[in-house]
Amino acid sequence: MEHNGFWYPAWSPRPPGASDALRIARSELAAVPQLVPVYSHRYLPGTAGGCGHPVLSVHQTDIIIYGNDLADYIRNDFTGRASSLPARVTVDFWSYFVHGGPGTEVAAPLPYAPYAVSAQEAVECLRMLAMERLIGRQHHPHQLIEAALTALVLEVETESLPLLAGLPRAEQEIVGALFDQVLAELGLTEGLPADDTAVPWEAARWELVRWWLRLIVNGSLAAGAGGDVIAYEGWGALARPQSLRPLVDKVEAYNDWEASRHGTSEQLAGVITAEAERLLTGPWPPLA
Repeated sequence: MEHNGFWYPAWSPRPPGASDALRIARSELAAVPQLVPVYSHRYLPGTAGGCGHPVLSVHQTDIIIYGNDLADYIRNDFTGRASSLPARVTVDFWSYFVHGGPGTEVAAPLPYAPYAVSAQEAVECLRMLAMERLIGRQHHPHQLIEAALTALVLEVETESLPLLAGLPRAEQEIVGALFDQVLAELGLTEGLPADDTAVPWEAARWELVRWWLRLIVNGSLAAGAGGDVIAYEGWGALARPQSLRPLVDKVEAYNDWEASRHGTSEQLAGVITAEAERLLTGPWPPLA
């Protein structure tokens, strides 16, 4: 809260002064079930008399489930045998972060740089942005406008594309509707994956994981930020597939860097990028 501007929405309105905000935050947090350290930055919600709580991986507000309960976490983290059952969150305050409530870093719009140098890549980018919306991710208006402008420059032709690409700031409230029109005119709407499995948007998430990996490899997305999103929206939401576990471990090591100082952040980012390259050269979805 002090350094990154987070404020839990159920708290009273944040006061303008930093000292007053800290005082309120400390008071509110005193009533929240504390996290009991298990190992590294893995924690259990400390609720007296309760059992069956999930083990959480906590890095500031980047919080994901690492085990359905303590036994599942031990199997997952130390033997590689994770449960295939969907996890449940048992404590309201911490479930806000796990489910990607507003203000969590991993649920923020993806900070990638435009990469398309061909019409095909520009259309692919539009499709991937559409799939991100399918799974509930948000975009800044300028990201959709920028993607449209890139497509326009690369000679992608639809009736609504110039309207979206040239949308002024005062009219950005209609960016979503124009984006939908562009998708329909390009025939992309009908080709989006369906939500037809036990895992929500399973096919879309696997496609997005591959895209995010490619963004990391081509330098359009920082390895740490991309790895966090893959761990949250891919590995965590896809019931923690073992094929993505090596990447998630490398992301965890990168996030632990400030505390451990093992290597440099650049070296650890390079390890994430190398693992992304390895995954992209194999079958898809990757085999365990």
